[in-house]
Amino acid sequence: MQKLLVTQCERQEREMQMRDDLGITTKLENGKAYLEFVLPEKIGRLLSALQIEIWEEAEGERLVFHGEYAPEESDCMTALLLRPHLWDGLRDPYVYLVKAQGRFGTVEYGEKTGCTENEEESDPAEDITGAVEVYWRQELTIYDVRVVDKKGILLNEKEFLPHEVVYRLPPQISDAGTRVEQVRRDLERLVRMGVNVIRLEGTGSGAEGQDARSVRAFYHLCRNRGFLTGDLWIRPENLPVYRGLPRETSKEVLLSADGRTLTERYYYYQAKWSSEPVLYPALSTLHRQENGLLSLTIYSNQKKVVLYVDGLLFLFQTATSGDPEFIFEDIPVEKLPLHLAVEAGNLSISLTVSKI
Repeated sequence: MQKLLVTQCERQEREMQMRDDLGITTKLENGKAYLEFVLPEKIGRLLSALQIEIWEEAEGERLVFHGEYAPEESDCMTALLLRPHLWDGLRDPYVYLVKAQGRFGTVEYGEKTGCTENEEESDPAEDITGAVEVYWRQELTIYDVRVVDKKGILLNEKEFLPHEVVYRLPPQISDAGTRVEQVRRDLERLVRMGVNVIRLEGTGSGAEGQDARSVRAFYHLCRNRGFLTGDLWIRPENLPVYRGLPRETSKEVLLSADGRTLTERYYYYQAKWSSEPVLYPALSTLHRQENGLLSLTIYSNQKKVVLYVDGLLFLFQTATSGDPEFIFEDIPVEKLPLHLAVEAGNLSISLTVSKI
């Protein structure tokens, strides 16, 4: 077995490298999943043995794959799953659990390679064969997404209509758990909005300016909730942005800079994308027309929206071409306060207007 001369600082460097994820690529073909495992750079050549298992964690941790490899002898580490349970977005965000264990070969401390004299002397020659191991425990999602001419976007061979937003991570705060909980709340809001694709702010992978750990944690939460991630198919300048910045004037921001208030654009896209019933009066659109009457826009995904003025039926509109905007014009104002009510399906909202 190959022997490696390693000093204390080399071991510290290797311990840091072991924190990297195990690389896994997947390919679907004829109902089967072909997997290939890739070890983090500079670790593979140090391992004498590697064991990988895949578990159906969501169903009582049933073992579905076990493999043993010798990375020193071969770089080819593959697996085959028959009839895999596919990750299917918000419909079924299924996640496998991967457990891997690697064992290093014979390691002895000896020659000095850049460490201080004290570091070298602190550890005499020591054989740690069989005592140094590295473990991985990570998630695996198996799915296929691609663009097909004349068919559009397919997720697992089914038509997929992307509802994509750009996401800004909340400001860094001292309590990491609190930040994670904020992200979880954000993702639930985006689910209710009808979003199915999230791009982390930036270009390409969206990871620019973000530390790697935060990016991995964010993608982990997204996968588990059923969101596709990355720069898929839409130019970022055409996408709404979740979480505004101080003094930002963009009309496509979905959440105020302080993180407390959802903007009207959130409800516009919710009415456009969500399958849940939506009814929302866009109060910023309430204004007096040149003829002295009022105009108000309502966002809804219902087939018919009805407006009442001071308790009396004023007008109803029916949806056209999936447009979530219902614009009511020439609303009479005999006196203030004005009492308005809007109905759509089983939803209703009442408004009192005291000042215009």
